[in-house]
Amino acid sequence: MMDLFSICGLPIKFDEEKGRFYFDEELTYEGEFTVALSEIIPILLNRSLKYPEIVYKYNKNIYTKSVGNITPNISYDLMYIPFGLLGIEYVKTHVYFSNLVKNKFDCIIEVLHGELTVVMQKNKLKENDYEYDTQVDELTVVRLGKGNKLAIPTGFFYTFVNTGIGSLVLSKLSSPNWKPIDYSMLRKEKGLACYIISKNAKVETVANPKYKIEGIVEAIPYKKFLQLLSTDSALYDELSEDSLPLSQLINKLVQLII
Repeated sequence: MMDLFSICGLPIKFDEEKGRFYFDEELTYEGEFTVALSEIIPILLNRSLKYPEIVYKYNKNIYTKSVGNITPNISYDLMYIPFGLLGIEYVKTHVYFSNLVKNKFDCIIEVLHGELTVVMQKNKLKENDYEYDTQVDELTVVRLGKGNKLAIPTGFFYTFVNTGIGSLVLSKLSSPNWKPIDYSMLRKEKGLACYIISKNAKVETVANPKYKIEGIVEAIPYKKFLQLLSTDSALYDELSEDSLPLSQLINKLVQLII
């Protein structure tokens, strides 16, 4: 049984064998949810897969009973993504998206256990309905480890991928209405602009030919990603590894999330 208190700041344990969170009596949450393979088939490289039936799990809106939900417009969630493959792709989540709102973030995440790769993509606006390939304005693939925190701006499509050698557990701050996109938005493209696959027992990033992308896409380490950010990224001072757990940063970050 894995004790998550030291990193998330809440009395929560995680059973890696059962893939389940256990909460102290002082905590409450909205429920435990599962995501079936059939739900994410539209964004997979191999769309004929039958197993695993359940891809990942999450618990929503966790807070302390005695204090109550002091930020009803923000949900603190936990997500479990098991190790494994979906065909040759590493296990991943739904694709998420929120419309662009300046200086706002769709969600903020923290890796509590394992290794995470996040694919973030912003598409160019189409000039007409006859363009064959969707053009990508910005594509970032970031590798994160335990304790790393990442803020995902609005206006981006994104997905979470377990590229470690064991279970991936992450926490997330977002709107309670946070949900996957309508996959009709990506029906032609069959997912995002790249897939994270296993090749010769190594993690590789391969391009989706349905998109126009300039250059080769490679995953970058978290520290290098921070170095590439603009100098006015004050948010990442709050999200540094030496700062408070994400569960304790809610009051500071609530105004940044749509």
